[in-house]
Amino acid sequence: TCAAPAIACPIPFRARDLHAMGTVQGVYLKYVALSAASYGTFHALAPADEEVQIGIGFAGVLWVLLYMTGLNGLIAVLFLTERGMVILGKDEATGQVPAWSYVLFAGFHVPTWLYTRLQRWKDGIKGVTVADEVVPGWWVGGRYGHELGKTWGGIVDLTCEFPETCKGVGNDSYLLVRCWDGVPPPPAQLEHAAEFAAKRRKNGHVIVHCAHGRGRSTTTLCACLVKAGLFKDWEEAFAAVKKARPVVKLNKKMRKALSDWQSIYVSGTSKTR
Repeated sequence: TCAAPAIACPIPFRARDLHAMGTVQGVYLKYVALSAASYGTFHALAPADEEVQIGIGFAGVLWVLLYMTGLNGLIAVLFLTERGMVILGKDEATGQVPAWSYVLFAGFHVPTWLYTRLQRWKDGIKGVTVADEVVPGWWVGGRYGHELGKTWGGIVDLTCEFPETCKGVGNDSYLLVRCWDGVPPPPAQLEHAAEFAAKRRKNGHVIVHCAHGRGRSTTTLCACLVKAGLFKDWEEAFAAVKKARPVVKLNKKMRKALSDWQSIYVSGTSKTR
């Protein structure tokens, strides 16, 4: 098992509105919808007359619906405020999610797992791989990178919701940077991840991954590639990532995080290739 320190997202919408709003808001609305659907189902099933007697099993269903309503409402708020990633309990050293988290937060884990499996299935149909090599030794992808069967010199994990399944070459090959889906690391965390990845590249190939290999991982890999001296700025690095993996995208917050990181830690100085 690899180890390392951790660093501790009633108005109708159209599809193009969600696209324009960006990944963070899209994910937020997903959990708002789950919360609303759970409450709507509860309201439809609950007896209007409080005097009506219901069975234990039916009462249990109603309590589960209320639990789903509250939990997914909470998750939506945490997404928007970009806080609370640690509540899921993912281990900073091993990247594993404890059993109690799956029980306590089942209403979050189950739909999230199902959605990710569905996305993986869709990617497979479209020919999107689990990860892609951007430049020699530098990979970007999603949570199924272990399917490549590689042992990595460095693993940068941007998820707080999934257990780590990739294998590293040593106990210090893994770095956890907890982020909600669609939410980028702040500049200081980007810098830490970039320094870690540049150092670990000496030990082998490096993979930077999130859940689907779209946003969080791309944001962080751009910083890593600039820190490693492969590109002069994050825009140039992003162009290379986009060429290697066309499905990647950056929302406004991700672009701002990279611009702020570059302003603070790179200061506009060019690095040699």
